[in-house]
Amino acid sequence: MVIATIAQIPAIHQVLIWDRSSILEGQWWRIITGNITHINLTHLAMNLMGLAALYILYGRHYRERLIVPIAWMMAAIGSVIFFSPFEWYAGLSGVLHGLFTLGCVRDIQNKTPSGKFLLVGLVFKLIFELYGNGMKITEELINASVAYQAHLTGALVGLSYALNNKKERKKPYT
Repeated sequence: MVIATIAQIPAIHQVLIWDRSSILEGQWWRIITGNITHINLTHLAMNLMGLAALYILYGRHYRERLIVPIAWMMAAIGSVIFFSPFEWYAGLSGVLHGLFTLGCVRDIQNKTPSGKFLLVGLVFKLIFELYGNGMKITEELINASVAYQAHLTGALVGLSYALNNKKERKKPYT
């Protein structure tokens, strides 16, 4: 939360944002750091509220070390954006989708009934974003296009991580 807020400082923001031409010039770190920058304060607030909600919902699963899956999510999202029409990208929502997926799968692995329901809901959301027009409200709020590619990539990396790292499962609190 603090890092994403600091990344909004204009001088820092300009060095961290995902910018195609800067990456092609060798500023490769932007592939990852673009995920912690945001378009504006509304965008930042929305993503931080999402992060807080995920912690409330799945905090028990996030006691495992998340630096590895988050780094993989950021690298994958930043790389996939190269195949999109975007010249620049900012936002944490792809990582949030990955963390949500990770939490859903951990719930399913631990036989928590809501896991399947929430994962199905996420799949429908991703399909709606891909084929529908479900991002208009968000686009109006942040004054920018929403990169559904980031959401889908984050979710796929979260799914892959959860399925390939079963040893880190935690039993739900009873």
